[in-house]
Amino acid sequence: MQRSAIVRKATTVLAVAVMIGSLTMLARQAISQSKDGARESKPSSPDQMQEMMAKWTKVARPGPHHKHLDPFVGKWNTVTKMWWGGPGTPASETKGTAEVKWVLDGRFIMEEMTGEIMMPGPEGQMRPVPYEGLGLTGYDNFKNMYISTWCDNQNTALHTLTGMRDPSGLFTYYGQMDEPMMDVYGKTVKTVTRIVDEDTHVFEMYDLHAGDDYKVMEIAYKRFE
Repeated sequence: MQRSAIVRKATTVLAVAVMIGSLTMLARQAISQSKDGARESKPSSPDQMQEMMAKWTKVARPGPHHKHLDPFVGKWNTVTKMWWGGPGTPASETKGTAEVKWVLDGRFIMEEMTGEIMMPGPEGQMRPVPYEGLGLTGYDNFKNMYISTWCDNQNTALHTLTGMRDPSGLFTYYGQMDEPMMDVYGKTVKTVTRIVDEDTHVFEMYDLHAGDDYKVMEIAYKRFE
């Protein structure tokens, strides 16, 4: 069986399992305590069950907010700039590529990035090292916000951010990130992604622990396919 077929089958099985779990929870909620302490069962009516399934269907399917992620799909050349000394200092610059595609039946876009990134060596000197990263971005219909995760081969953390898209098309996310080199836990970061045109978009990261405009990273994406 091909991998795509396996993924679709696994996704369907998971969705069914979640629905069964939700129905079980509804049935349990129907059991309550009477005034004399006795447990009494109040089975859900067909109308209640139908209402619950309608709610599940509404939040489970991709919607118009997901379509706003379409401009990020494609193959990209990337230029990454990092300001290790903070804004106003010389930035390191490395290049790479990224591929972004829809996964899980249009619910998330998945980004796979490869290239180099400047990192401090054993003696503290900056040096380019091979870089691989993987991210998922989607829209949570229940929470009414965009959600994004990122992990890479330079640490063992899984970064999670949530955010919104404004009417101009600007995506702004907030999350927390640790800084092991400075023993800082859970500092707040902001990311801003602006679409320049159909072939260009720019990702920026700000360290709010240091200041509202403390820009630490920028990745420019240029479409090549």
